[in-house]
Amino acid sequence: MSDTALHSSRPEMRRSTLSAVIVGTIVSLGLMVLFTLLGLAIGVASLEALGQGLGVGAALYIVVTQLISLAAGGFAAARFMAPRDTVAAALAGAAVWALTTLGVAFGGWTTGTSAVSSSMSLIAQTAQTTGNAAQAITPEDLSLPDMSEIAGSISMADLPPEVRQALQEADITPSELRAEAREAFRNVISAQEMARARSILSGTLSDIAAQPGTLSEEVNAALDRLLQGENSVLSEEDITEAENTLQSRLDISDSQAQQIAEAIRTRFEEAVETLRQTVSELQERLVAAVNEVQGAVSSAALWLFVASLLGLGAGAGAGVYGRRL
Repeated sequence: MSDTALHSSRPEMRRSTLSAVIVGTIVSLGLMVLFTLLGLAIGVASLEALGQGLGVGAALYIVVTQLISLAAGGFAAARFMAPRDTVAAALAGAAVWALTTLGVAFGGWTTGTSAVSSSMSLIAQTAQTTGNAAQAITPEDLSLPDMSEIAGSISMADLPPEVRQALQEADITPSELRAEAREAFRNVISAQEMARARSILSGTLSDIAAQPGTLSEEVNAALDRLLQGENSVLSEEDITEAENTLQSRLDISDSQAQQIAEAIRTRFEEAVETLRQTVSELQERLVAAVNEVQGAVSSAALWLFVASLLGLGAGAGAGVYGRRL
């Protein structure tokens, strides 16, 4: 063969190899779609129930169909190639694997049977599961207890015996006590202060998706800022004002008004402690949900990596086999 003929044949050889790789990729993608439809029909190709983990049956289905699709693509590429060189055929099979993987990744395919698309679905569902768990904790769940409602639920049994006796002697009924206490404590924590507290507490939700394990710590720190120090929403001046209102409305002594206010304050602190415990339980559930999904992702990702790696070998091996026929 002359040098001119040799040089002129090389571009044709490259074009032939590229065309063969494209044909092989089309075959692989077509088979993936076919196997996806089959998998959906028999119920093993869907990854929607990822929170329960990727079953062995679905994992094996992904591996087997990946091998078949890429092997067929590599074989087709080798048969379409003009030069029947073993190394070139193996590289063509590997190129089919690479182009198919990229096509699945950037083509928006979410069929659940290819390793790349399944991995992307797994990651997306992990983030979605975490985000949904965070959104389930609404600002209402993280609001301060209403002082007036707590005062309005006070009972005679919550008071010291001498205070109960004094109220009974003054013919003050339990319903009158609750009504007057609710009115006295209505403005102890103002609407503006409650709004500020709600804003601070709900603001702690912003980083939950990234760090769900810090929810309890952040909420407790926010509660400490709201209930302690100079910026506390519950000041001693407010409590003293409520005591004076109780003393005037119930016609009781200053000491008795203080004891009633102390009983209400104790109930308020118990409600805050209940809120802290509730947040701790929410954190445990959130962390457990995230860990469960991440465990499923880890297991599934291993299967998908194996499927992709074996698919590479299948594509290259089928290319070599197709060259030898």
